[in-house]
Amino acid sequence: MVSQQLNKKLDELQQWFKENPKLPEKIDRILLRRFFKCMYYDVEATKKLIELNFSIRNKNPHIFLDRDPDDEEVKAIREVVEMVPLPGLTSEGYKLLFFRLADTDPKKLNSATECKAFFMLGDCRFSATDIEETPTTQHETVNDMKTSDTNDTEAENVDDILEDNFISNGEVQICDISGYTLSHMARISFSLLRMYMTFLQEAYPVRLRSMHIINCPPFLNKMIAIVKPFIHEDVYKMIHFHTDGMESLFEYIPREMLPNEYGGNAGEIAELKKIWTDELKVKRDFLMDEKYWKMDQTQNSRRWYWF
Repeated sequence: MVSQQLNKKLDELQQWFKENPKLPEKIDRILLRRFFKCMYYDVEATKKLIELNFSIRNKNPHIFLDRDPDDEEVKAIREVVEMVPLPGLTSEGYKLLFFRLADTDPKKLNSATECKAFFMLGDCRFSATDIEETPTTQHETVNDMKTSDTNDTEAENVDDILEDNFISNGEVQICDISGYTLSHMARISFSLLRMYMTFLQEAYPVRLRSMHIINCPPFLNKMIAIVKPFIHEDVYKMIHFHTDGMESLFEYIPREMLPNEYGGNAGEIAELKKIWTDELKVKRDFLMDEKYWKMDQTQNSRRWYWF
């Protein structure tokens, strides 16, 4: 349950989206909530983010539009690169994503298909709340708003609060790069890397809070030299390289939230992966429905983005 004021603003944004000839026919309501929270509930800023997001998508249809979770290449890349959202949220309200190579053969890595699979998983996740909206959680959320420091008048105005507690406050990525070699890096398309980083840093419907790189190889500096030109300075400051084991990671990430293989209690990676593989199948029609993703290009000829 979200407040009446928040629903009112979302209705306004949804109507704007529907009437905007530059955008697709539809937008998922929960995805819209993510855009709105990402821009700290600023309506005009949210509109700009949405337009940029869909412009980049439609400039790169081979990644964002021509997709199918059941495609054989996509299924194959999920056996090479494991991308796993971890259960729960941190105390700051952040969602954790875990990445690692499952197959270290460089020849099996296809950066375009990997990119497609990553954003498909994101669209699948972003169409659901991070905390299930059950009557129990709705009741707890309202009670959290009515704290002991809130007076009676403020408590009566809970419906005026612009806060969505069922959506994460941002994302934290954890990347295990053991197994990566310079041969893997040589297979990266720089034009694709530029687009990927532009979308992630400027058009993503969730704020990136930090990134943690674990099991770093001796040639880490060479890897950084390849990708750093595409990373904004403020984003680069969010990246933590853990070069002396895992203990330094636990200063930022609760150990228990990690997969079992990394000393946590979140479950085995194979089990977590299956949950999201099954969810992708459930949302296959949504992910492939052009009404949610494809823009009318004739309406965007004057406002087209390069990436």
